[in-house]
Amino acid sequence: MILDASLFFDSAAAITSTIPSTNTLDLWTFRDLGVDGGKYAVPKLMCLVTTAFTTFNGATLQASFQGSTDNSAWTTYASSAAVPAAALVAGVRPFDLGLPRPPTGVAIPRYLRLLYTVGTGVFNTGALTSTLVIGREDQVMNGAFQSGYRAGITVNN
Repeated sequence: MILDASLFFDSAAAITSTIPSTNTLDLWTFRDLGVDGGKYAVPKLMCLVTTAFTTFNGATLQASFQGSTDNSAWTTYASSAAVPAAALVAGVRPFDLGLPRPPTGVAIPRYLRLLYTVGTGVFNTGALTSTLVIGREDQVMNGAFQSGYRAGITVNN
């Protein structure tokens, strides 16, 4: 999996209450969001729990992928199920999904962000890294994992 710093919504961001992602992606700024337009070139959202979530009051976390034409009014394209704290342990990727299309009748967005919604209570601790990627390590194609690079390869931006 290749990580691009210009496609990060969050990098180990603490999530204790409902907040939008730290970064909003402006699609008018050049970004390479696909490799060749092929079947597997669709960007994907990868969310990784970097610090385990803890709560004293049964809090849950839901992630919503949103788009906007003006960076102020947001439309939700897809939302995850509400995930309990017990399932949000370090190393888990609870919200991975393919990049959703805008709903019918909604304009093509210029801006993209995530909205993290905390339900039931608040979290004491917990952090996520969220980014767009071309392929995730968990996607198997033709009997092999999608990444063509061996582990530990770093490409400087």
